[in-house]
Amino acid sequence: MELFDKSTIEKEIKELPSGILTIILEAACSVNITSIAIVGGVVRDLIKKSKNQDYEIIFNDLDLIIEGETSTYIKELQKVLGAERVKVIRDNRNYKTSEVIINGIKVDIASARKETYPIPGENPIVELSTIKKDLIRRDFNINAMAIELKDNRLIDLFSGSDAIENMKMDFLHKSSVLDDPTRVIRASRYSAKLDFDLSNQALKQIKDTINLWPWNWHIGDNTDLAPSALSIRLKMELELLLEDKYWKNALKNLQVCGGLKIVDSKLQNDQRLIEKIFIAKKSNIEPLTAFVYESKSPIYLAKRLHLNQQQKEIIEGACRLNKYLKNITANHLYKNWSPSKWTTNLEKINANESSFMLEICRNNPLKEYLKSWLFNWKNIESPIKGDDLIAKGWEPGPEIGIEIKRQRMKLIDENIAF
Repeated sequence: MELFDKSTIEKEIKELPSGILTIILEAACSVNITSIAIVGGVVRDLIKKSKNQDYEIIFNDLDLIIEGETSTYIKELQKVLGAERVKVIRDNRNYKTSEVIINGIKVDIASARKETYPIPGENPIVELSTIKKDLIRRDFNINAMAIELKDNRLIDLFSGSDAIENMKMDFLHKSSVLDDPTRVIRASRYSAKLDFDLSNQALKQIKDTINLWPWNWHIGDNTDLAPSALSIRLKMELELLLEDKYWKNALKNLQVCGGLKIVDSKLQNDQRLIEKIFIAKKSNIEPLTAFVYESKSPIYLAKRLHLNQQQKEIIEGACRLNKYLKNITANHLYKNWSPSKWTTNLEKINANESSFMLEICRNNPLKEYLKSWLFNWKNIESPIKGDDLIAKGWEPGPEIGIEIKRQRMKLIDENIAF
């Protein structure tokens, strides 16, 4: 077993204050926590550093796992360091995890747990367990390692260190995708982020499991009945992937391995998907919104993934706009429309700016008209106001609104930017 001394770790990770790991360990011992270890990205980075001294560790956060209750441990840390230096940011009692800030450093603390999946795709049953059993329930060999702080020992049950050296990752179990299909999304994200390949066994498991479709729910069924791994947790993993620095390669990986089939068949086969999302991102549209809109049934998928109300409204507006544009394209009458005619008809659709941008990103054949309205005609106001007309002797009533609109449309038609 390789040894990782606490002082060496603090030396390699300059963001960690000297002696902090000893304090973390002593606080655990004070409340009879039998074992505490570092897991996650720091372990992978330290292994890479041990094999290549030129490797630069980029520190984001520290992941700790304990054999005990996180709440008890955090209270002891606050007692030792002071409550002002240990601030609780999040506490998830169902999954027995907490996020705290210690001396300005983000630290994720989790109780070692065992997970069982009585129904594939549903949330697992969580029980307190040992660190070794916690590592066994994880997703990939490169994530199933821990550095025990008591004896500085690397726990590596699945040859994760070798996998890092060979730059190849694998699932831990034959039923990994069956139990939790979101692991397909995670596999693609980690593969892109770390520049690792998925093993042939992992690729085969993804393909075979998705083709078999062993889950009780199918795409097209009632979205309210979709298991969490094919709905809300799937959304969370997709958000992480699309917001990641290496999202393009991750999305490409998903299409190559057939992983997007768990989301939507059209997304799986869309060769311009990355380009569309890239344009949407540059237009300040949330990438997940753009991603869902490119699916076969955007409104259905938005509901299935539990998108928020604003995202749903953007997608619904874009769908109305798309349907309208298809209808007018068929008769070609739009070719003789004036800017005011375009403005009147587009504004009847009642879609917001982001809805228009989704259609523009999609490279709609009528996108130049959409851009003209969005960036020009929409912003043109009537040169006269209601008060002006009343001052001229107009009686209050609907005729004033009609006149204001007429004046606005006249000005839009006079505008040369078309």
